[in-house]
Amino acid sequence: MSLLHLPSTTSTMDDARRLIAEGNTTTSIIVADFQTAGRGRHNRPWLTFPAPHGMAATFILRPAVGPHLPLIAAIALHQALTQHSTLNTQHLKIKWPNDILLNSQKLAGILCENIGQTASLIGIGLNIYPPAEVPPNFQGTFLTSRNPKTPTPQSLASAIMACLNPLVALYEKNGWTESLHNSYVQHCATIGKIVRWRVPQEGSGSAENKELTGLARGLTPNGHLELVDGNGTVHVIHSGEIFDKRPS
Repeated sequence: MSLLHLPSTTSTMDDARRLIAEGNTTTSIIVADFQTAGRGRHNRPWLTFPAPHGMAATFILRPAVGPHLPLIAAIALHQALTQHSTLNTQHLKIKWPNDILLNSQKLAGILCENIGQTASLIGIGLNIYPPAEVPPNFQGTFLTSRNPKTPTPQSLASAIMACLNPLVALYEKNGWTESLHNSYVQHCATIGKIVRWRVPQEGSGSAENKELTGLARGLTPNGHLELVDGNGTVHVIHSGEIFDKRPS
């Protein structure tokens, strides 16, 4: 495992793409102390707290991994945080497909991308402990308060990779097994809830969104979410945003 540590960068995902384009075959983790242009899912900006308050990292897997990688990455991150923190793990959950929640607030985000068949990139932004000033519009949470046992970004990145590698090896050998499926479902906060699904309508010139509300019944074998609406119709959700249903 080769870790590249950068004092500052625009995005560790950008750096990973550049390394792959240059033919790098050894670097497996890129960690930056400061990231100026981090992005989340749907190309949204991701607020990155500078180290040691946050971890901005990209993990490089060679060759590219199959379509269940976003779910595998979520399992690996959940495992690493469970093993390397003092959290009460009953409050640490996965929000489909791969946000990590602590006490129902966002703790970490994951972005997966394939570079052809050459490599898979997993970008992770994780809030470790709060800085002196937190932006008033910040809606997430932090792993811990500062104490002697507070993990560093590099130690967390190494722990995540140590959990990720055997899960990927299992997946490459046996596919999306029942054990992987059950491990994900066990920790998924979305399944069993009444939720609202929304996806922007692209290419229509309209700002309106397509929405559905229903019970998140479970996962298909492909890792997609099954949503049962009020009429009993089952919708298979491939992408988009999931929100808790709020009382009207």
